[in-house]
Amino acid sequence: MKRLLMTCAAIAGGVSLLAAAAFAGPTFDEQGRILIPANMDRWPTVGTTYALQYEGDGGMTLNTVRLDPESYDAFVATGVFPVGAIMQLEVRRPVEEIAPAVGGKTQGAIIGRSLHVKDEKAGQGTWTFYGYGSGAQTGNAIPRSQACYACHDEHAGTTDTVFMQFYPALAEARARVAQASAAGQ
Repeated sequence: MKRLLMTCAAIAGGVSLLAAAAFAGPTFDEQGRILIPANMDRWPTVGTTYALQYEGDGGMTLNTVRLDPESYDAFVATGVFPVGAIMQLEVRRPVEEIAPAVGGKTQGAIIGRSLHVKDEKAGQGTWTFYGYGSGAQTGNAIPRSQACYACHDEHAGTTDTVFMQFYPALAEARARVAQASAAGQ
């Protein structure tokens, strides 16, 4: 029985890795715009922040970052973002005093959305930011002259330009992979 369970677990893990490896990544139209993936609200949430003022209208915001499921599975297994990984940033206005709550804040209207895609358009290991509006079917690449690229290079350059300090579950997964790798050597 124990052998059967171990075999099933190994098969499930192998299928998960194959599924992650088979991920085709983002899709683009003939003008080079990214096609906005469906059902991003179902993607694993890898981080939430409050009061970061780098998005939206400059006021306080509630931000949710999601990672596409295939890339999430690949990252948890390897500690590396695969080419094609897509992170979605959803920026919402905070709302206070929503009944029946007294005090506190909750998410209100969306005021900004963007995708951070490891598409390697600017060379190996590079990511591109894409902006898109509510209900949009496509998103446009944000020019590399914008501050988001320099900020990510400066503050997350050693972690694949991803702000791992905001995503503790991903940082913990990467540490587990590193520890398992070290133990296996």
